[in-house]
Amino acid sequence: LCFKSPRTPQKCGVFVCPFFWLLCSLVLPEFTHASKTVELQATLESNLNAVDQIKASFGKYSIEAPDLLKNNPGESERIRIIRDKEIKSAFEFLVHRDLDGDRDKIWPIGKERQRNEIKGYQGSVETLKGYENQTHQIEWHLKIEETFKITKEFCHFFQLKAVGTRNVDAPILTLSGVVRKGTPQLQLQCWKGAKSERYFLADWEACRGKWLQCTVQCQYGKMGSYKFSVNSLDGTIERELNKQDFPSWREGFEFVRPKWGIYRSLATVKNQLNPVDSVYLNHFSIQKR
Repeated sequence: LCFKSPRTPQKCGVFVCPFFWLLCSLVLPEFTHASKTVELQATLESNLNAVDQIKASFGKYSIEAPDLLKNNPGESERIRIIRDKEIKSAFEFLVHRDLDGDRDKIWPIGKERQRNEIKGYQGSVETLKGYENQTHQIEWHLKIEETFKITKEFCHFFQLKAVGTRNVDAPILTLSGVVRKGTPQLQLQCWKGAKSERYFLADWEACRGKWLQCTVQCQYGKMGSYKFSVNSLDGTIERELNKQDFPSWREGFEFVRPKWGIYRSLATVKNQLNPVDSVYLNHFSIQKR
């Protein structure tokens, strides 16, 4: 683009165009400093199955599904794509109470658990990995099966969790289903070191069987912040939480990544769970700046 003056056309190339490009070099970075958006959409129209669609966006080793880790071709799929009348299609994540564990770990009695998750990891694109003084903007859709059972023990559907050399056992925050003080609920749980804070989001009965649009914005720092919202597509649930001066970065962290799916305890409550439970996920979008 170049604007010419009818009086001094020769000055255009000397003054106007260089000024324009200087302006672009100063202004455009403000609009392009955010990393490339990573998206994942379940689709039945693709030649790829659920696992390969996930790997294409998040990386080869982004899936912690029981059937893949057992390396048993006869095992039923734990992540598959299904049709959905509201959003056309979705990933279904299943856990089998009596068959599935947590990767190849053998947990001691009283700490048994099972996991079917997808995640960012060391080999993922940089957008999936958050570092100190950076901000993640993460969005996704979640639907919890109407018959899904929860207990007093943990059951996470989303985690922000660090990879590093220490202080990484506890997540930064989780979206969880739990029975707390006798009340089944969807809650946000946030960790400050070994201690956690719990925030009610919705009654369990109210949030099952409907699509929930979830968004988390987390600024990573020793005095960081987060904003978390969950809104049902039918308009019956609208909840937002904001927290400033929150320790979202700890000594020993290398990076923080998101995790989605089902990660739950079996300890003392296994007989209270269904033989099979599932959640549905789609419309993943991750940005970083």
